[in-house]
Amino acid sequence: MKRNLRGKPIIVLILAAILLGAAVLRLYDLSEESLWLDECFTLDYSSQPIDDLAETLKKDVHPIGYYLPQHILIDYFGTGEISLRILSVFFGVLSIYLTYLLGKKFFSWKEGLLAAFFMAISYTSILYSQEAKMYSMFGAFFLLSLISFIRFLERPSYLNLLFFSFSIALLLYTHIIGLIILACFILFYFTGYLFKYKKTDRVSQTPSFLQNIFFSRRFFLALLLVFLLYLPWFKILMLYQLPRLYQSLGEKFVEKLGINLLPFFSAAAVILGLLSFAGLYFYLKNKINLDKFYSGSKRLFSFFNHDKIIFVLLLFLILFDFLASRYFFSSVHIIRFSFFLLPLGYILLSRILLRMRRNYLANIIFALFLISTSLELYAYYHLDSKEQFREAAEYIENHASAADVLFLHRATIAKLCFDYYYSGNVEEERLITPGHDDYLLTERTSGKRDAYLILSHNYHTKDYFKQKLDSLYEFKEKKKFIGVTIYKYEVSES
Repeated sequence: MKRNLRGKPIIVLILAAILLGAAVLRLYDLSEESLWLDECFTLDYSSQPIDDLAETLKKDVHPIGYYLPQHILIDYFGTGEISLRILSVFFGVLSIYLTYLLGKKFFSWKEGLLAAFFMAISYTSILYSQEAKMYSMFGAFFLLSLISFIRFLERPSYLNLLFFSFSIALLLYTHIIGLIILACFILFYFTGYLFKYKKTDRVSQTPSFLQNIFFSRRFFLALLLVFLLYLPWFKILMLYQLPRLYQSLGEKFVEKLGINLLPFFSAAAVILGLLSFAGLYFYLKNKINLDKFYSGSKRLFSFFNHDKIIFVLLLFLILFDFLASRYFFSSVHIIRFSFFLLPLGYILLSRILLRMRRNYLANIIFALFLISTSLELYAYYHLDSKEQFREAAEYIENHASAADVLFLHRATIAKLCFDYYYSGNVEEERLITPGHDDYLLTERTSGKRDAYLILSHNYHTKDYFKQKLDSLYEFKEKKKFIGVTIYKYEVSES
């Protein structure tokens, strides 16, 4: 790819154009899709007084950092879709600027601009920038913490120490995964310190990028400051959220696989950690020689220096992304919780394209990426992907009346999503526990004409209440929306 672009004003103009385009893509049709279940959690939590919110989050696994600014936005601008999602738009655009800074820090302004462009048009980035959840904010704070960590390692001044500490605190207050990222920073610091200073006679085995990094004991001061900043939330984390997280993860395994594999993965993580520490110990004791490992790694990665091999691999990744994006890059938990790593992937892709000696191959990959992304964005803007509670509410408003009864399944938040859009006068009744709530199916239908059953996220009860209604009344109609299904029954005795 061409590299003859020079001049700081032009770079600024290009970056400004990328950011402007990114903002347009993220603001476009921002309120077109209805709020889905997780966004209704945001609505519910952020609408509460601060003291009540802290108590509510004791039963959740998310920190308070995302909900506080949402609370302020709701106070001033209300609970519309735009006011709920605009915060994610802001941090989505900010992430693009931070991607540029990180790419520039790792390599040069060329990689920074190209990676920022990739982020700007990324379907995945736009998806989470238009969702009233904390993932866009968390992604921005991750980039901020990574940039501040690198700056601190390069120059451990007190200003950089404060910058790093506050960015980590923001990360921790946004999502519980911040604890893992902080642990990775700490692990990198101590491992790098041991490599660089504890074995000065083995320079050949010290990674070259560590030679330009200064490891300061001020890092301990930074960790202390992070702890003090996080201390107000630390008690809630330890006493409520971590036990709740362990329980909910176990329930997810049982729900998806029928067996709780969390103890197995926890034990595997502990064993892996112990093996890593043992390996580092034996290395420091001269029991392990990494020269052969390094030489083998160089031979392995030299295989990827061939443009044609890189071209084939990138072509495969683009095709896989295009074919599987509607499944893998939506709200699947694995993608949602690793979304913050996306800018690193685009920075790496930018570096690979700019280093390819055959420009025509790099240009082909770039063109295919644009085509794939354009098709994904066309589908994203023209096909609904979020749960259609708005459409379900409109259906009930158009078909039901005060002579009918409406049964909503289980989740309080599902009812909140429905009621957010519903303005009719049909009597509503929640069905929570199979067996215990069966009497409602006859008691609440007395004197009514029709009954409507709305099912959403009925993972635990499955079709229990539908089957009970099938046995009691005449089934009339089924209306299916994304994430929401409505069943109509005639319950009058006429």
